[in-house]
Amino acid sequence: MKFLIVLLSLFSIDAAAAPVWLPKPPEAYKFGKKYPDAQRLLYAFDYGHALVYERLLHNRGKIEDPEAFEKELLDKILPILKNPPNFKVDEDEIAPAYVYTFPLTVTAFDWSHMLHQYVLDVLAVSSDRGRGMENRVNEIFTKYKAERNLAITDVCKTMLFMDGHYFSKAFRRNFPSFNLLIWSYHWFQIRLYEDLMKPTQKERDAGVAKTVKDFWQLISDLPDSAEFDMMPETAKEAPTFARKFPRIASAFDNNHMLHDIVSDILVSDKVADPDIRMEGFRTARMAFDPEAFRSNTCPSF
Repeated sequence: MKFLIVLLSLFSIDAAAAPVWLPKPPEAYKFGKKYPDAQRLLYAFDYGHALVYERLLHNRGKIEDPEAFEKELLDKILPILKNPPNFKVDEDEIAPAYVYTFPLTVTAFDWSHMLHQYVLDVLAVSSDRGRGMENRVNEIFTKYKAERNLAITDVCKTMLFMDGHYFSKAFRRNFPSFNLLIWSYHWFQIRLYEDLMKPTQKERDAGVAKTVKDFWQLISDLPDSAEFDMMPETAKEAPTFARKFPRIASAFDNNHMLHDIVSDILVSDKVADPDIRMEGFRTARMAFDPEAFRSNTCPSF
């Protein structure tokens, strides 16, 4: 009976109830005022993620030609990236089936994306580039962690969290262009943190501009143009940021691995249709759990 009550409580999660960060930080969305092109790309990424997941879910088991399916959907996504929205689009409107199927995961992503956004905002506008900025970023992070039922853990996990399941790697095998597009999204987000750690405004502006330019090169001729052998990791792509904020870096990497897990669940023929939603709950809870797939090489704090 106890198991049944827990199970029913999981499935009663309101998929439409997005988490709310109150009060909003005074720096909220000021990154976009300084770097509107980069901010609008971030909004477009959310749209692109949701669109891919929704189409994969609707076409599950019916995609006879994955390469043609990729090309068709990329032809829809690339114009969105080139003409991105001016605000964050509600995923419920783009991908209602995906949001219904993965309610706990979507909620975790929403909360984590607020952390992503507000850290960018602080780094973009802080006049104090030393201890004051660090303290402010850590205040944002403390607020994020306080919501224990929403926060993806900041304890670093091994890559087995992403690749150690019975359904793992199905997405990258069957849809290499989609996979590299999403890894390019994640690379872009990570690089922005490193750009904003640079000491002078001129260097920060130049860094963000270069990252935007490099992103377009990465996705210019998928899958050949993005030469990632593995998911981009924060410590490698943003070493300055990761040294200063190692726990935030781990939380970001865990978020990105969870995206890959969702992708694999959606396309693996080893996951039966009735099991998709439960696998979403199971793996989301692993993302919250600091002991699940904990890395022995985690930094000491």
